[in-house]
Amino acid sequence: MNELPFVTSETDLAVYLILLGFDKPRIQYEPRQNGRKRGIFIFSRIHPTNPDYDIDDFKNKYESGQAIMNISDFKEEKTLLMDRLMQEKP
Repeated sequence: MNELPFVTSETDLAVYLILLGFDKPRIQYEPRQNGRKRGIFIFSRIHPTNPDYDIDDFKNKYESGQAIMNISDFKEEKTLLMDRLMQEKP
């Protein structure tokens, strides 16, 4: 099993993983040439209640358009994540 964290800068993918029950990610910020900082989401690869879940499988479902989620829950969780992204921004 891969022990390295799962890292993405895609907010929608991060929201999808949160809705699947993965622990909320740590956020790091990296500078960009335009002076703004980009949020990087860092997830543990281990699902807290189902260790058989493979985060890469869910990433592939998301990227192939096979991700299934409640859009209302998605919008709510995205708002919370965006608020957190802005509040923690250095």
